[in-house]
Amino acid sequence: MIRAAFSALLFAIAAPALAQQNTAIPNEICSETPRGADKLDLRRIGPLLEGSWTETARGIGPTMGVHRNALEIVYDRIRNRLYIAADGMQTELVPVRGGNRELRYDFVKGAPMDPSMFAIKPDVAEWAFVLGCDIGLAPQFSWHIGSGARRADGIISFFSETEAMGTKWNSGRGAREISLSRR
Repeated sequence: MIRAAFSALLFAIAAPALAQQNTAIPNEICSETPRGADKLDLRRIGPLLEGSWTETARGIGPTMGVHRNALEIVYDRIRNRLYIAADGMQTELVPVRGGNRELRYDFVKGAPMDPSMFAIKPDVAEWAFVLGCDIGLAPQFSWHIGSGARRADGIISFFSETEAMGTKWNSGRGAREISLSRR
């Protein structure tokens, strides 16, 4: 009886204190102040994104199959630039200015993606929210390799230090939704 009363008293004292604690996931990538791609501090988040990542890329429309690739994100502290490197090629990740672009958009067709083609099934905004990130303010980068008939482009939003999502497309009219996870 005394044990039960003592336990109830401890719970009554501890419950309000626990309720006041901030239980949000700490997210250094989406904690810009002021926030948003226009004001991101690459000197702060570049080192957090640098490292080995795994890319899963599911084909959209006529582009078939799922590709899995290992890639590196490299932060150049001297030039204050971020690069993505894979298969012996490297290109700059350029911050998107003027507001983030739609992630689930088929840039080849110029239309929203068919939900059956999503590489990641959850809603993008909900996925970012679970990671402690406002999707509209996630740091977003664009990239391109090659030119003319041999060009590929992409866009990537980083939701945390370990998760990112984007779309890539090429001059051959192929497109893929991509998911990046820290290795």
